[in-house]
Amino acid sequence: MSELPDNIKAIQERFRPRFEAQDARMEELAAAAFAARLANATVILELSAEEALAYHTALAKGEANV
Repeated sequence: MSELPDNIKAIQERFRPRFEAQDARMEELAAAAFAARLANATVILELSAEEALAYHTALAKGEANV
């Protein structure tokens, strides 16, 4: 892979803090959205962790009926 020109590297370094800040904001938004979804979730089955894991594994393999 070829090395980037110095002017491109300078642009990347100039905007790196903005991109990193944006990445952090997006991670925070995603975490907040997940927390909200989890807080509003309704428990429909009382399963042990092992049963839930087995169910989700089967679901991921296409073996479970939802």
